[in-house]
Amino acid sequence: MKKFLFFLLFIFVFSSLPKNLFAADSSNYDDINFPQWAKDIRRTEIITFGSLPFVTLWTTVGYSLYQYGEFRNPLDKSTDSFTEDDQWKIIKISAVTCVGLGLTDLAINMISRTRKESKLRKLREMQPYTVTAAKDRTPPRLHEDETDEQAEERLKREKEMENLPSSESFIEGVESAIF
Repeated sequence: MKKFLFFLLFIFVFSSLPKNLFAADSSNYDDINFPQWAKDIRRTEIITFGSLPFVTLWTTVGYSLYQYGEFRNPLDKSTDSFTEDDQWKIIKISAVTCVGLGLTDLAINMISRTRKESKLRKLREMQPYTVTAAKDRTPPRLHEDETDEQAEERLKREKEMENLPSSESFIEGVESAIF
C-alpha cells in the first residue's frame, strides 16, 4: 500500500512540473509579466514561511520560561521537555505570529506604495513645464529696471567667466610643474 501511494505521489509531482522547468530561457519570468498583487502575495508567503523556524525557536524559549520558569531545551531528544499539548500550543502560537509578521509586512509595503503613488500623482498634477527653444528665449532679468540688452550683456560676461580657467586649475598646474 505504501509503495502504491509513493508511486501515485511520484507520478503526480512529475506530471505537474512545467515542461520548460529545465530550459535555459527564463525570459518568460521577469518582473514585468507579474501583476503587483501576485508579487505582494509571494513576498508575504516568503516572509511568513521563512520566519517560521526562527519564530518557533523563540516561541519555544518564551513558552518554557513563561510556563515552567526555566529554560527547557527544545532540541534535546533524550528528555521529554514538553508535553504534546505544549507542543501544539507552541506550533499554534508560532503559526499565528508568522502570519501576523507576513500581513504586517504586506500592510507596510502597501501603505508605502500608496504614499509614493500619491506623491507622484501630485507632482504630475502640478503646473506643467513649458519648453522653449534657446533662440526664442529672453534672458532672465535680475532687476526690474534692467533692460534686455543689459541682461544679455550680463549673461555674456557670466559665460566668459565660466570659460576662464579657475584658480584651482592654475594651482594644480603649478603643483604639477613643481613636483
